Amino acid sequence: MDDRSAANVGVVVAGFALAAAALPWGTPGVGPVENVALAALGVAALGAFSLRRRDLLARRSGSLAAGIASLGVVGYAGTATAGTLAGGGESIPSLWGPALALVGGLGGVIAAYGDGRGLPESLGRAVKATAWSLAVGFAGLFAIAVWSGVLISLLSGLFPGSIGTASRLAVGALGLGLGTGSIALVYFQWTDKTVAYLDFRIPTKRDVGYIVAGVVAIFALQMLVTVVFAELGIQTADHDIEQAAAGGNAGVLLLMIPASWLIIGPGEELLYRNIIQKDLYGTFGDWGAVLVGSVVFALAHIPAYSAGATSVAALVSTLGVILSLSLVLGTTYHLTRNTTVAALVHGTYDAVVFGTMYVQMAGVA
Repeated sequence: MDDRSAANVGVVVAGFALAAAALPWGTPGVGPVENVALAALGVAALGAFSLRRRDLLARRSGSLAAGIASLGVVGYAGTATAGTLAGGGESIPSLWGPALALVGGLGGVIAAYGDGRGLPESLGRAVKATAWSLAVGFAGLFAIAVWSGVLISLLSGLFPGSIGTASRLAVGALGLGLGTGSIALVYFQWTDKTVAYLDFRIPTKRDVGYIVAGVVAIFALQMLVTVVFAELGIQTADHDIEQAAAGGNAGVLLLMIPASWLIIGPGEELLYRNIIQKDLYGTFGDWGAVLVGSVVFALAHIPAYSAGATSVAALVSTLGVILSLSLVLGTTYHLTRNTTVAALVHGTYDAVVFGTMYVQMAGVA
């Protein structure tokens, strides 16, 4: 019996493409399906991979069918984002659909190629580890959304009336901490890890040096990217917090400064470095884990920037910037194996960015 690990991964990524069909595409749907054509392609890919997984289809024919369907998902999503297929020339209501479709389609093409070529099991493990990392990263987003929704409902019950922007951002920050913490607890239960697995430690003198170097490096890289993008005329997307502040609520940025150090930095570094990157070491090695973990971190920021993206190109450019900054955070964690170090670099970066935004928007001299 041949190795079908690539087909197993294909089932997972085909599920992403199928789920994307339920998201807003601006086309007539059937029941919960918003995009019928995408749903058909997703079902075809999922079916082919499932049959390959159970060895009910031969390697060549099964992988070929799965690959063609996955390639169709990629082509459809690309054409739709250009406004010539699903959008009818208009913008797509949400970029979540195309993003998940592209992830599922590209992942399906790679999985189908690996299955068809009968590549070594080690590659299958690498693909599965990547898919697992994406699943954990997006599970974190889901947990954050759930906690934020619960907290907003409680707040609405205690204080009837409209909830202001500042309150929503405060709840969002708290939801981030609770969401990432919840996923960490589930991970510990699932893998039988103990509290000793956590790498939050008081920084040593050596760690302090890495904190300073990390902060300098991340801002130097940010400045370099800003200059290069300005010269090339490349646009980026605005974060949803920046959009809220630009709407006349600049004061909310002051709230986000302490939240950067106390919640955002520690919460995101716990999930993406202490759990995801650390778990990837055994599969990809040291620097491979830094790279793959950073890609997952960048993709997880799609929801925060999708609403502020004027185009898919702007969103992709922004994700590229986040990827480069994440590489700095991943490197500081790898060199110190101390999540506190990465959290302080991350928190300092966010705090300075929020402070700078406030100065610019509030007109503080």
